[in-house]
Amino acid sequence: MMRNASGLIGLVILLVIGQAQTFTHQRIGENFAEISYGILSPRGIPVWSGVLTGGTDQDIFRVTGLNNFTASILGSSRAANPIAFGPNGELQWEGAGTATGGFFDIFVENTNISASVLGNNRAAFGFNFTSTGQSVWYGAGDNTGGLLDIFVGSTNITASVLGTNRDAIPASINASNQLLWDGTGDNFEGNRDVFRTNLASLSTTNISQTVLGSSRFAVAVKISDAGNMLWYGGGSTTGGNVDVFRNAVNISQGALGSGVRDATGFDIDGTNVLWQGRSSATSNFFDTFVNNTNLSSGALGANRDSVPVAIRGNYALWEGMGANTNYNFDVFVSQLSPAQTRNVSTTTFGNTGNNTRQSTGYAVYDDGNAVWAGRHNTGTAGKTNVFFYRWSANGSINVTQQALGRNAESFVIATNGQRQILWAARNAADTAWEVWLSTLNVPTTLQGTVSIAGYVGTVNPIVLTFRLIDPYTGSVSQTTNATVNPSGSYSANVSNAGLWRVRVKAPRVLARAFDAMGIVGTTTLNFSMTPGDVNDDNTIDDADLLQVLFAFGGSDASADVNGDGTVDDADLLIVLFNFGATGE
Repeated sequence: MMRNASGLIGLVILLVIGQAQTFTHQRIGENFAEISYGILSPRGIPVWSGVLTGGTDQDIFRVTGLNNFTASILGSSRAANPIAFGPNGELQWEGAGTATGGFFDIFVENTNISASVLGNNRAAFGFNFTSTGQSVWYGAGDNTGGLLDIFVGSTNITASVLGTNRDAIPASINASNQLLWDGTGDNFEGNRDVFRTNLASLSTTNISQTVLGSSRFAVAVKISDAGNMLWYGGGSTTGGNVDVFRNAVNISQGALGSGVRDATGFDIDGTNVLWQGRSSATSNFFDTFVNNTNLSSGALGANRDSVPVAIRGNYALWEGMGANTNYNFDVFVSQLSPAQTRNVSTTTFGNTGNNTRQSTGYAVYDDGNAVWAGRHNTGTAGKTNVFFYRWSANGSINVTQQALGRNAESFVIATNGQRQILWAARNAADTAWEVWLSTLNVPTTLQGTVSIAGYVGTVNPIVLTFRLIDPYTGSVSQTTNATVNPSGSYSANVSNAGLWRVRVKAPRVLARAFDAMGIVGTTTLNFSMTPGDVNDDNTIDDADLLQVLFAFGGSDASADVNGDGTVDDADLLIVLFNFGATGE
């Protein structure tokens, strides 16, 4: 759970920005006593865990607030959290209940993948998927001798590497299925090392052993898609100091000096490393660095403390306090080149007195935009609001106020690369939590190909009607049309990006319906449709057959199933072939 944070609203700035850039705000859940954890897929599918008002079980909810996914699987006395989405949208999650004997297990959708692997007295923790859909997780049980191991599917990848008295934790997996992890065991004389495992070949390399020397302790952080590894640790070669490393390169020693130092890695993008460290060179204050550049000392001033959050492209997000912030904890975005740091909190709230504001950073994007939350004693009535910062305008949109029309205690649950924010807010009565999804309203197109067996479309083309349906209320929020080209392709403009269920209908074909998906920017949806619904009642039956027979030999467009301009045997055969089918 985030720190309580708040902030004062610059009303003029927010109103101007709000007119220039808005969000689609959708309430997707309500009546929660607690919200625990959530994830948001790259396609904008929200999943979260929480306890409903009046209940005690912590369940996972998918897309809509009353779609309880885990109750029927776990039994009673439940606790569950979502972990990750697989390449085909499959959900990995962890949970315990009477159905698991009270043990925490790992599931992929409805399948328990850890119970048979670990045996009794088990505890399992989720992590991620490989690009081919294999589940990566870690756990301990009787079958591991109570020792904590990492698994790919049912394969233990750490026991043989570490030996006895082992403990292993995964940190990061990249698109090439390289897993970065850290662990200890008798094979390495009790030292804790960072390892890289190729999950295709299961070959493992010790990254930290030769770098740190003896008496070492190392922690894995992240491996990039290019294979650059971020980790931190200390050993005899660092004089017992803890340093940050990119692969085998010591990043922090040059910035902190040769004296006593303490450093922690947070994020890596390309070859840029975001980290935190202190030494006599920083007057023993914790500063935020990108490579050798200190981002925080000048911005915060004396008596400072800072925490890195994330780095993407040319921008880094971090938090900090010091004399220059009147000892309020603020959020900062730093542009790396040309170097520039902005205090996002004071831009929104003003640099007000001590203990009047507090802020938390969540995500930064490669254009300098960022997601954060903050409160201010006056401007947000002391309640945390969710904000979206725009670097180009140097101002923030108050997402909470834009969605609710009021201040409300709120926090960010998850974000994704499409600038979507999954967040929670107290309801108007302040009796329960609501769950919201806010999507930055960028120009959006729904496109793809549609396959209609037997359709030619040379004379009488099919026009698709897309109805975009709010997944929580069930109401049609938008309607848009697209003509199917002879090649089968289509393109339809969407007025509001967001999370929508899609129902598509067209003359002479049965309707198709699709589960909720994030429709943001250029979104591709390929599908097939069944022709023969001549009277458009969403069923192919005697009425359709009779209409084709009565129009036989003519050019009646409503009976021209294949779109070639003539009602003939080809149209009759399509209706007969699909006879009895119904639409969605």
